[in-house]
Amino acid sequence: MSSHSFGLIGICLTCPYQQHCFCRNLLNSSTPEFEVHSLKNITLLAKQYLYYQGDMNEGLFVLREGWLILTRHSEDGKRQVVRSILLGELIGFKKELRGPNTYSAIALINSVVCKIPNSIDLFSSRPELGLCLASALACDMMLTEMYLYNIAHRNAQEKIAFMILELHHRLNLRGLNEGYLIKFPLKQEDIADTLGLTVVHVNRSLHTFRQAGWLQVTKRELIILNYTAIYSLVGTEFKFLPLFNLGLTISLKN
Repeated sequence: MSSHSFGLIGICLTCPYQQHCFCRNLLNSSTPEFEVHSLKNITLLAKQYLYYQGDMNEGLFVLREGWLILTRHSEDGKRQVVRSILLGELIGFKKELRGPNTYSAIALINSVVCKIPNSIDLFSSRPELGLCLASALACDMMLTEMYLYNIAHRNAQEKIAFMILELHHRLNLRGLNEGYLIKFPLKQEDIADTLGLTVVHVNRSLHTFRQAGWLQVTKRELIILNYTAIYSLVGTEFKFLPLFNLGLTISLKN
């Protein structure tokens, strides 16, 4: 993992996510707690951890490039993938701001995160940043609740259909889709650990979808070939997804 500090021109004006709620308000900050030159880009290689569960960390990060997942390990070594972190999303905020991390963050592919300095002090002095953070956390909570419902009440094919559509819609809100083609660096083990399935169930369900002509999966991409068929399995869940855009747009007037 490498870290580099840059000036405003190098790190922010070239970032495609500078107009997202949190970053936009951060760049407009004029408080002594924030100095744009103290921003740092942290480069992660595939399978490299940004931080581990239990680490003491006060950092707040924005994913600039790549794809991360959040994971938790139980005492018996079992892994739960909490969710995927997509481009422009915040990561690292927790209940106890100066306490240990409750999960690990690992890059699935080569990634770059931007570390926000003095984030605790910033929230105290800039209410618009706190509002953006609250909006992002509300979206995370809504997504977690949707996953919990689907894990508890859906069969294997329905769970996987939900996950595919959820990622498709969330990527689409950020303009990252190419039609029905999406980046998909998740392995079958990652899908299984997200949805509470075995790798065998994931493999069989994906094979069924491919045989039916519903989707095509390559090494790091997924193409939805029959959106209507996949949507029919879990479509009613997605009436709330436009609300996820709140984390990108909401702000206060100065």
